[in-house]
Amino acid sequence: MEEKVDRENVVSYYDEHVKYKLNDYIIVNPRIEFGWKTIMQFAPKQPLRILEVGCGMGSICNRMHKQWPNAHVTGIDISTMSIQIAQKLFADDKLDFRETILTPETFKDDQFDLIVFMDVYEHIAVEDRPAVHAALAKILKNKGKIILTVPTPHNLKWCLVNRPETMQPVDEHITFSVIGKLAADTGTEVILYHQKDVWHTADYTHIVLEKSDDFLTAFFTPKPVTAAQRTERIIGKAKAKFGSYFRKAFVRRKLG
Repeated sequence: MEEKVDRENVVSYYDEHVKYKLNDYIIVNPRIEFGWKTIMQFAPKQPLRILEVGCGMGSICNRMHKQWPNAHVTGIDISTMSIQIAQKLFADDKLDFRETILTPETFKDDQFDLIVFMDVYEHIAVEDRPAVHAALAKILKNKGKIILTVPTPHNLKWCLVNRPETMQPVDEHITFSVIGKLAADTGTEVILYHQKDVWHTADYTHIVLEKSDDFLTAFFTPKPVTAAQRTERIIGKAKAKFGSYFRKAFVRRKLG
């Protein structure tokens, strides 16, 4: 966004709209159910530390806590009211909630196997992304995953025209190039970029990033060529040479 975001107005907005988060918990919301299925499909098998950024009143944190009872789950949100409700509803010794934003200073030495942004990344202002990316690069474990769900740009454009009341203080368009920048800044690979039909055709995108510190080493480690591979290459070169000769003769015969 071109204008600098007023954080107090953002906090006030989410405090006032916490009732909708409660409603999503009480009544099944297809958007959330689609997101949960992606989490279940792509999350590490046995994560021990989980972070949800923009956890709202904590319903997805609670689901992850129940799914992986041995994991410690942390939810953070900018909304005071949301965190207060989350703490009353779900907090226990392995599920905690904090009123904060994500910066490199938010977690000193903590590292996470799974980090979730459930319809949150699009609400991070462009000028705030570098700090968020730096934090993710710092706290995501090797082999850890970041899972995001975001509305597609054409979804936001449609909402702006047809349902302007649903637009939030920050609603950035998340394109593939934006996700590419996120991956580059966090040292991760995009392993899923898939559009979902929730209420309309391709109105949401689900993204999964995975960190692999040994990716380049594994990919570029030279391996000796076997005798069978050398023989195959020699035969292949001979076939290519003869094929080139016949194709050249064919062209000369046809074209003179």
